[in-house]
Amino acid sequence: MWILGHLALGYISALLVSRYTGEKVIIPLVLLVSLLPDLDRFFEGILVHRGPTHSIIVAIALFMPIFLLFRNGFVYFSALASHTLIGDYFVTGNPYEQLFWPVSNNWIGAPSYLQLSGRFETMVEVALFFVMLFLIVRSWRS
Repeated sequence: MWILGHLALGYISALLVSRYTGEKVIIPLVLLVSLLPDLDRFFEGILVHRGPTHSIIVAIALFMPIFLLFRNGFVYFSALASHTLIGDYFVTGNPYEQLFWPVSNNWIGAPSYLQLSGRFETMVEVALFFVMLFLIVRSWRS
C-alpha cells in the first residue's frame, strides 16, 4: 500500500478506536504514527522492508509502556497496527511481512484471492483517502 492508503487507514482506525476509548485524536500525530513501519525504507541495506518494523509484536512492545503508564495510546496503536494488519497484509507486489518477528522469521501475507492489486488497489486507496479528508473536515466543523 502507498502513503495515501496508510494515512487513511491509520486515521479511520484511530477514529473508530477513539469512539470506544474516548481518547482524543491528534490528527498530525496519528498520521505520523500510521507511517512509522515504513521507516525501514530509509535504512535499506540494514533493514529489510516489511521485516521487523512491520511486526505486530514489536508494535505491542513499543506501546506497552504507554499503555501501562498512561492507560491510553490505543488510538495511536491502532493507527500503527492498521499499517501492518490491514494496509500491507492485503497488498500484492511483495505481499508478505514478518508479522510475528522476533518470535517467528516467517513471512506472512493474505491469501492471493484477498490481495488488492493494480488499479483496484489504487482506487481503494484514493477512496479511503477522500473518506479520511471528509471525516477530518467534518470534525473541524463540529
